[in-house]
Amino acid sequence: MNYRSLKITNFRAINSLEADDFKRVNLITGKNNCGKTTFLEALFLISGMSNPQLPIVINNFRDLILNGDDNFSFLFNKLDFSRVPEISAGINSHIRTITIKPRYGYDIASNLITDDKKLLITESGKSIITTSKEVSINGLIVEFSDSNVKGAFKNEISLRENKLSTPSGYKETLVCVFYNTQFGLVQLDRKIELLLVNKQLGNIITILQEIDTRISDLRLGANGMIYADVGYDKLVPINIMGDGIRRILSIIANISGCQNGILLIDEIENGFHYSSLEILWRAILKTAALYNVQLFITTHSQECIAALSSVYSKNQDDNIRLYRIEKSENSHSVFKYSPEMIATGMESNYEVR
Repeated sequence: MNYRSLKITNFRAINSLEADDFKRVNLITGKNNCGKTTFLEALFLISGMSNPQLPIVINNFRDLILNGDDNFSFLFNKLDFSRVPEISAGINSHIRTITIKPRYGYDIASNLITDDKKLLITESGKSIITTSKEVSINGLIVEFSDSNVKGAFKNEISLRENKLSTPSGYKETLVCVFYNTQFGLVQLDRKIELLLVNKQLGNIITILQEIDTRISDLRLGANGMIYADVGYDKLVPINIMGDGIRRILSIIANISGCQNGILLIDEIENGFHYSSLEILWRAILKTAALYNVQLFITTHSQECIAALSSVYSKNQDDNIRLYRIEKSENSHSVFKYSPEMIATGMESNYEVR
């Protein structure tokens, strides 16, 4: 499955954003704090929209530990629970939508109609009318739908009640993984083992040989150690072959594990010397095509963009788009670049980050 469009409203710092014409490899650029990571998080939420834990997971990605249901305001534009986040995405021939609403105490959200009067439940259980604007937040209600699936569905999550509820009648079929440098190397041995079991390790070795021609095999050892056969009398731990090799192996292993799905990579340039970036892009493009994986990748590195453009100039792969997000005081704009436009920008020193 491939995404073709995305629309975000009132999610984190983004009050409105739209992008379309996605390809197999989509590079998301822009200045710091323009919404690049939020773009990936929106795709992650809508890819796993039946999973009620994802609103917690994406906050954990940012090292945000939720201490109470009020902390769910981190998902809402301007931390305002009245600014309801909505995400919609076109995927193949159908549309997915997700709406995140606050879950009010004692389940009275549906009765909160006017701006000047709100229902309040007392400890005795009786309802009264008050002009107070303060209402207890008791988690989230996540409503979602897919135009290919009949009906509408919802999840509920409450930290105070330790509640996670999922709907019946909906089964997710889309595979999507969020990759960042903090968690990217975690359980790499498990991913290599899965490739080994599925007799797909040869594909990865072939791709690695374009980086280091000496690599003829990969082996698993104790305690998660991965070894490479580079023609010496002994196998060599990939840990001592340089962090670049290890990170490239991690990325292509994650791509292969998302076969026919989506991989989201945040700040891909982290941990790579600029001289390794063309090698990285060649490996990514080849692996994504081999396993039919759509990628959304963020960067703020001009060298990273230039490296992709250089690889394109040699391969002429049109399955590439660059999207630059620009943030003004109250809005976000997205500018789309084809590979030819990226190359022209690089030649003229035009800023496309």
